[in-house]
Amino acid sequence: MYNILCTVPMQNFITACNILESIGNVKYLEYPKYEDVEKIISDFDGILPNARMRIDKNLLTKAEKLKIISMPAMGTDHIDVEECKDRNIKLYSMSDSKEFMSEISSTAEYTVGLILLMMKRYLVSSKSVLNTGEWKAVDYRGYDIKDKTVGLIGCGVVGSQVEKILLGFGTNVIKYDPYIESDDNTFVDLDVLLKESNIISCHVPLTNETKMMIDRDCFEKMNNIYFVNASRGEVIDDLALIDALENGNIKCAALDVLSGESSGDINSHLLVKYARKNDNLIITPHCAGSSNDGLEKIFKHAAETLIKNIGD
Repeated sequence: MYNILCTVPMQNFITACNILESIGNVKYLEYPKYEDVEKIISDFDGILPNARMRIDKNLLTKAEKLKIISMPAMGTDHIDVEECKDRNIKLYSMSDSKEFMSEISSTAEYTVGLILLMMKRYLVSSKSVLNTGEWKAVDYRGYDIKDKTVGLIGCGVVGSQVEKILLGFGTNVIKYDPYIESDDNTFVDLDVLLKESNIISCHVPLTNETKMMIDRDCFEKMNNIYFVNASRGEVIDDLALIDALENGNIKCAALDVLSGESSGDINSHLLVKYARKNDNLIITPHCAGSSNDGLEKIFKHAAETLIKNIGD
């Protein structure tokens, strides 16, 4: 029998819970504090962690029994991957299962929703009605997505899904991804994408190459665009984004991620402070991939991955 620690909000997903519980004792701790995990980590053979749970060298050193980490998400930037390798701890994430992830559309649908949210001005028009009782459609005219040029930075599983949905709206999609070799003429250089797009959406993992890749120079090449980031907060330069929002390089931005979000200090984040005072920045709490339909499949897959590999 194994001891499993689960720190994702999974208890309402009975099938996944039953799978984990079939091999041992499962402790459910939804989004625990680091110090609380630190006290008990030595008891567990496997972990199904959340994306905010920092699994660093200190924690892994104390995890004397740990055999496997099964991450129910794409990213592993919060985990010390090299330390896992050194300690022969198996690490799996959804990025290892691209065929499976191609069936999960949650993040792609959410991304397109954010684009429509900005262009159709849903939030500001609703706020006007609720706060003032005014009924002035003329003040909240938006734009159509049809015939606009959308630039996708990153064309993996999610980026490809976003493209498929957007083509159904009649958009023109151009893409930048240095890791994909293709003769498709919709793949362009980053500079071309930045200058020619009406809408830009980021779908890249956080690596040494992508950290702060959308910097001041990139924002200065944009021209009155709509900008979405549903990948990782650290891929953009926060201060440069604010300048771009203020000077008109970006008409409106929608972010589902923030730099340093795992620290929990969201209230004082400079982008949150800006958004409180300005209608051209929308922030949501990293929930693009958290649809009930998608999570049911993802938690089940992560649980199955854990029990399949824990004893190898």
